[in-house]
Amino acid sequence: MKTLISTLLCFIVSLTFGQKIIEPEAPVEKYTIEKMVTKQTSTINIPFNLTMTEVENQINKSITGLIYEDNSYTDNDNDNFKCRVWKKNKIIFTGVQGNVFDYSVPLKIWAEKGIGALGFMSYQSTEFEMILKFSSTFGIQPDWSFQTITNANGFDWITKPAIKIGGVDVPITAVIGKIISNNHAMFARKIDESVKSNINIRPYVLKAWETASQPFLISEEYKTWLKVTPLDISMAPLVTVNKVIQSTINLKVITETNLGEKPIITKSPLPNLKIAPQKESTFDMAILNEVPYVEATAIAKKMFVGQKYEFQDGKFKTEILGIDIYGSEDKLVIKADMKGSVKGTIFMKGIPVYDSTKKMIVLSNLDYDLKTKNVLVKAANWMIEGKLAKMFESKFGMPLTDLMKMAKTNVEETLSKPLSKGIKMDGEIQEIMPNKIYLTPTSMVIVVKTKGKLSLKIDGID
Repeated sequence: MKTLISTLLCFIVSLTFGQKIIEPEAPVEKYTIEKMVTKQTSTINIPFNLTMTEVENQINKSITGLIYEDNSYTDNDNDNFKCRVWKKNKIIFTGVQGNVFDYSVPLKIWAEKGIGALGFMSYQSTEFEMILKFSSTFGIQPDWSFQTITNANGFDWITKPAIKIGGVDVPITAVIGKIISNNHAMFARKIDESVKSNINIRPYVLKAWETASQPFLISEEYKTWLKVTPLDISMAPLVTVNKVIQSTINLKVITETNLGEKPIITKSPLPNLKIAPQKESTFDMAILNEVPYVEATAIAKKMFVGQKYEFQDGKFKTEILGIDIYGSEDKLVIKADMKGSVKGTIFMKGIPVYDSTKKMIVLSNLDYDLKTKNVLVKAANWMIEGKLAKMFESKFGMPLTDLMKMAKTNVEETLSKPLSKGIKMDGEIQEIMPNKIYLTPTSMVIVVKTKGKLSLKIDGID
């Protein structure tokens, strides 16, 4: 009986002392980034469209009723002439070529002319209608006001002026025509003044400038904020296509992506307009997506916990009991608890990178931490030879496909919302590619570079 007990004790002792127990010192948990913020300079090119109907409507709103009045016979070198001029019907645009548009102004005119000689004057009045024609070259001033330079372009009679002398209608088209021609330039100046006073895109550009500065919540789940800080603004020369004034507003901006609380903004004044060549309507920005270590650990546990590994043709065996993940500077640390031929904990370190083929975050150059390797060399050198770390490297992967789809959807939804009355953005992401990966105290933060289109529509100028 004593012999049997002794044999069992020897067997148990041999098992206990045959199993290597390792407890290497853990890599220091250390982060160089406490709060992840990424910045990059970009250009947002915003197509700008203003229909000629809008311009026409504004001119018609501002020029109404009585638009000219001359109540003196003695002005203009004693011309013995009085008149009142009303806009009779709507001003109509008749043609557009380049940045020049033609339009006609229908007028109703009352005129009174003195006719006589040797100090005897007879004053006769008449009413008639005519159409004044103009050509305007348009542009936008540095203060964002809409400017026209209008020139007279002749006129047509609708009804001709005449006065009664001795009961007979006597045409005075030559006299009235000369007076109208002399005042045609005055009407042109009045139109230019009206356009400058009533058509101004500055409030809308300012609203877009200020609204662009407001942080956009891209992802509520990950508390991801996009902040655009405008630096400069320019505009391509105006052109007209199919009675639509077109241009491109170019915004030079810094895009910032923040995780956490809504970032604080600092307002900056709208700069004066600068004219610059039209550029392709594209923009670049970075999106931050967060993968918490808790989530990464849960995924890794599904991959490795319960997995058994054999070395040297089954001579040595291990089973993974637990996994934990954290960061150490720029490397991800995998802490693996195990049992079997080796009992204890090992630490492996690798650089997280994005694998575009697998569409996953993988670990590059995953290897045992130096202190773990030193312990294994003495206690279980076969584990190093068995390349357990390489097995982990080949199987470890954090899928990003769903994350990228969600990020794309969130950004497009954010960039396709009305900014305010009369201003609407339309955004489309064309390329999306994870770039750098940073480690913070709580998570892996993936910087995703995006390219896309952004358009801004400004409608309904009041």
